[in-house]
Amino acid sequence: MSATTAVSHPDTTRLPSQPCELGERASYSINVTGASDVQAGLKFARDHNVRLVTRSTGIDYMGKSTGKGSLALWMYHLKTIDIIHRYRSASFTGPAVRLGSGVIAGEAYEVVSTAGYRIVAPECGLTGIVGGYLQGGGHSQLTTAYGMGADQVLEWELVTPKGEYLIATPERHADLYWALAGGGGGTYGVVLSATVAAYPDGPVAGGSMVFENTNATAYWEAVGIWYGLGPSFVRDGPNNVQFLVTNASLAVFAFTLPGQSASAIEGLLAPFLPELEKRGLPYSLSLADHAGYVDSLDAAYGDLPYGSLCPEYPVISSRLIPRATVLNETSNARLMDVFREITADGTWFVGCSFIDAADHEDHDDHDDQNGGGGCCSSPKIRPQHPPNAVHPAWRSAVAYCNPNRPWDWRDPEGSLAAKDRLVGQYFPAMEAATPDSGVYLNEMDPLYRGDWKDAMYGENYGRLLRIKHAHDPDVMMYARFAVGSDEFTIDDEGRLCRVEAAMPSC
Repeated sequence: MSATTAVSHPDTTRLPSQPCELGERASYSINVTGASDVQAGLKFARDHNVRLVTRSTGIDYMGKSTGKGSLALWMYHLKTIDIIHRYRSASFTGPAVRLGSGVIAGEAYEVVSTAGYRIVAPECGLTGIVGGYLQGGGHSQLTTAYGMGADQVLEWELVTPKGEYLIATPERHADLYWALAGGGGGTYGVVLSATVAAYPDGPVAGGSMVFENTNATAYWEAVGIWYGLGPSFVRDGPNNVQFLVTNASLAVFAFTLPGQSASAIEGLLAPFLPELEKRGLPYSLSLADHAGYVDSLDAAYGDLPYGSLCPEYPVISSRLIPRATVLNETSNARLMDVFREITADGTWFVGCSFIDAADHEDHDDHDDQNGGGGCCSSPKIRPQHPPNAVHPAWRSAVAYCNPNRPWDWRDPEGSLAAKDRLVGQYFPAMEAATPDSGVYLNEMDPLYRGDWKDAMYGENYGRLLRIKHAHDPDVMMYARFAVGSDEFTIDDEGRLCRVEAAMPSC
């Protein structure tokens, strides 16, 4: 193993003044500096029957990046950021960026914007890009303009669970390329870096808007109209709109319109603002023109490289809202009833983004919306991407929405009760209001009780499982709700046990 390997004390260690235990955290870690460290870690875990996990930033709501008694491959110090001004392959020609698995979004934005480009990456500057984000699909304020994060990947550098070092592209090791791009992190191999498409930077229109609940009936009517207009907001340009719904107000904190000026936002809102005025609902609107994408992120989320959109320990899940749901008056009203129920006590909010991640073939209903040339005039000119494992529900969604509330450390029992309310009441209601859709697999509660295979992977699950078995026959890589994870269970002591025909075995 590398000389930088870090080994913790056993989890039975006691401090002189008080007991101290690791709990569900990894017992050992390797500070990965290259492929050989990963290969050594895999061999050690296999030879000694030790559970293995991969970890970069560890920002994971379901705890995929840790495990009791495990050996962690710590990827955080793989900080390569290489600008490739002219990348060439059979599927893509243009600027690209190679990102090490430890690069966080804020670091990448600084380097990439200085070089005159923009990339699809998380809004939270502390989030790693190459790990769960890209491998889980990855949404962004640039999704409507350029597609999902996974759609940007040109190649993966990885070590397979068998210890093989490879580069996976649409042409080489295409099955792994497909699975890694949206099929979930910590499952098919240990990714060292990813090369992603980059795009010329340029002007971005931004802004914010708030309207208040001064009359509950009028307010929820307006919220319903807002959702009904969502498809038009993202159909007519490469636009993203990120907002929060509470029982007190609807607050848009990020209009993001690449390649446009602030007047375009006024045009988007032209059908909506009169509805607020008609109902006597007060609102405020603030618009701005930004020189580049990072400037718009700074304005919306706080100063990079870190920003402020990095919530700590929320009680959270996610649901993809189909275009068809909000365009139908009856189903849209049913969805608004669910949001009204979730937000009723004032402690919960629903965070949403209007997006359009549809592929070219899914834009047949947009043919009359082609705005002509330029880098960003219409989502129809989004670069084509090779097939990947992104959940198909993303392609027909107009929004992804997160019911959530902060974890209250002063009232852990109340927070646990809130989690139970989420998984037992609120989220099933959202699923019932949006049938045949899915979720963002990176933003789910670990206690989710539904059909996780369908919700997180959809029709891709069967193929993903075959790829998992082909490249990880010994199941070296396990993560909660990952493909193939139902072949294992966690016992009462936190040990990972293979599920046999009748009884778990450790």
